[in-house]
Amino acid sequence: MSLSHSILGFLSYGSMTGYELAKAFSSSIRFFWYAQASHIYLELNKLEKKEFVTCEIIVQTDKPSKKLYTITEEGKREFLSWLSKENNEFNKGSKNAFLMKVFFSGCRAPEENIAMLKEFIRDCEAYSDELSHVPKTTEQYGELVDERETLYWKLTADFGYSYIKMCIDWANRSIKKMEEIQ
Repeated sequence: MSLSHSILGFLSYGSMTGYELAKAFSSSIRFFWYAQASHIYLELNKLEKKEFVTCEIIVQTDKPSKKLYTITEEGKREFLSWLSKENNEFNKGSKNAFLMKVFFSGCRAPEENIAMLKEFIRDCEAYSDELSHVPKTTEQYGELVDERETLYWKLTADFGYSYIKMCIDWANRSIKKMEEIQ
């Protein structure tokens, strides 16, 4: 999945500024696709050059002018084409520095590795707490689109919750195994 297609997807719901796009990423899909605001703005420039989006400058008297981006018909075609292509993007081998550390942790004392996994659990629990805001965001933005759109938003949120739960369960099982070999 590319950042450009994510942006086109959000713009298919309606015109947005770069700031609004960054907010949408952060409040809805961050658990499976993170994008910094600077990357979003760079990608918007590329999409504008490809004529997938248009940009309207909105002059504001009390604030700096803002750019409002709208998906074009060509952009909609590109987005729908991407949606219909065979999905060979399943992340079978995503890079994960944490798992790399776990893989090579046999040279450390089990107590150190247990502490590392307990910290991982705390991080996962904190992240799960952050995800608890997703249903509210889904309801808020769901008012702007057809109800069936929100079903798919909820499905991805459920994946996020399930994934974090799996990570916590895995870490607890790993800790138990390490405690058994001490």
